[in-house]
Amino acid sequence: MFLQGLRRMLESHIHASASKSSMSLAHWVLGLAFYLSINVAIWIEGPARPRGHCALGLVAAVLTAQALQHSYHAYLYRLRIQCKGYQLPSHPLFPNLLCPHYTCEVVIYALLSIMAAPAHSTVNWTLLCATIFVATNLGVTAAGTKQWYRDRYGADKVGSRNRMVPWVW
Repeated sequence: MFLQGLRRMLESHIHASASKSSMSLAHWVLGLAFYLSINVAIWIEGPARPRGHCALGLVAAVLTAQALQHSYHAYLYRLRIQCKGYQLPSHPLFPNLLCPHYTCEVVIYALLSIMAAPAHSTVNWTLLCATIFVATNLGVTAAGTKQWYRDRYGADKVGSRNRMVPWVW
């Protein structure tokens, strides 16, 4: 979880550029509170139980989702800087999704909820609740993003591209 927060903080500094978009103070405070409270809650919940070979698969899956999310964040940044403004994304790894970086974020939390399960449980309930919170928050944002793309580029260009879930939504 620390690495997730650290990576996201570094990306926000590395992949930042001048923009007309803004974030409300409440949303900014909510994000800071989320990252702080989730780490404290995980610590309180207790240590994860050893999982043997399964742990290696979970670690590999989390790292893959992190790498994919970073790849898309870097792509969006380069697209905006090189094209001198917003463009409709068409990342080669995610040709049918408008917000695959949101998908990766939800997958990261879901995998962490399994990986960090305490000895008495199959999941870390704190992280499972965080997964639901993140999926809901990003789902609403993805719907707004799709509408913004439609308004800016036209429904014909956005087409049937999905928001976050391949072939579903």
